[in-house]
Amino acid sequence: MSEKEIAQIENSILQARKEGLLKAGDSTMQPHGKLWGMDVFSWINPKPAVLAATMDSFPFPIFWISSSPERKEVLEVNVELNAKIHFSALIDDEKLSKEKYFLNNGVIVSSLNEAFDKINNLKIKPSILLFTYSKSDWEYQKNRFNDYLSMAQVK
Repeated sequence: MSEKEIAQIENSILQARKEGLLKAGDSTMQPHGKLWGMDVFSWINPKPAVLAATMDSFPFPIFWISSSPERKEVLEVNVELNAKIHFSALIDDEKLSKEKYFLNNGVIVSSLNEAFDKINNLKIKPSILLFTYSKSDWEYQKNRFNDYLSMAQVK
């Protein structure tokens, strides 16, 4: 290969890496309307301090679906958020035990459908349903979340 071809390949790789990093790291909270009378939001790959401040500003109790790393990071930023979290569902493929990981008013679930089932049984109005996710399978989980909403929401 010539030096020109190698330079083109390197540039293509660098561009793809930049686009991937932007897609994974530059996110904002997305509104999704209402589900069971609750305001629904999602936020993929949120920055813990920004997420904590946003949650603190919510005027209603929060039903939070998340992965364990971001829950831990957000509560390290602001442990007082526990009082605003009405119910929490941790989606984890790892086997977390309740002795190892304390959940305030929450459960560890293996899927989004399981989390939605738990929340549907406990919902209160007015409240906020917040889905955040930061693990490597974020795109898959985001798609599952959107699929569920499209089936469950009344248009």
